[in-house]
Amino acid sequence: MQQEIPKVTERELEIMEIIWKNKEMFAVDIAAHFLKPENGAHFKNTTYTFIKRLVEKGIIERREPGFNCVPLFGRDEILISETKSFIDRVYQGSFNQLFSQFIKNKALSNGELKELQDLIDKTVKGGDENA
Repeated sequence: MQQEIPKVTERELEIMEIIWKNKEMFAVDIAAHFLKPENGAHFKNTTYTFIKRLVEKGIIERREPGFNCVPLFGRDEILISETKSFIDRVYQGSFNQLFSQFIKNKALSNGELKELQDLIDKTVKGGDENA
């Protein structure tokens, strides 16, 4: 049975993005990153609270010495889980409804539609699974 991936908030996802980018990171460095105005200028304690929640949810592991944060899930795993959760909530689990909305409302450019068609064609023909 596949391990269920816990839900993440937008702020937790921001923290995860910098951890994934760096492979692992000390909590003090994560907090310093978010203290900068260009990164949101959050209080250090706020960032530590979000890091603690990620540890409690089992999304990152806290390693000592120094409160090193190591991701327990890859970026793709989290993003797929969050996307599936959104589609389940908003489109009753139907990817078709999601894509039809974008196509019918012309929310996708011709280039994006071509990319999707190419991806579908590749997948149907057994091409690159990670295209």
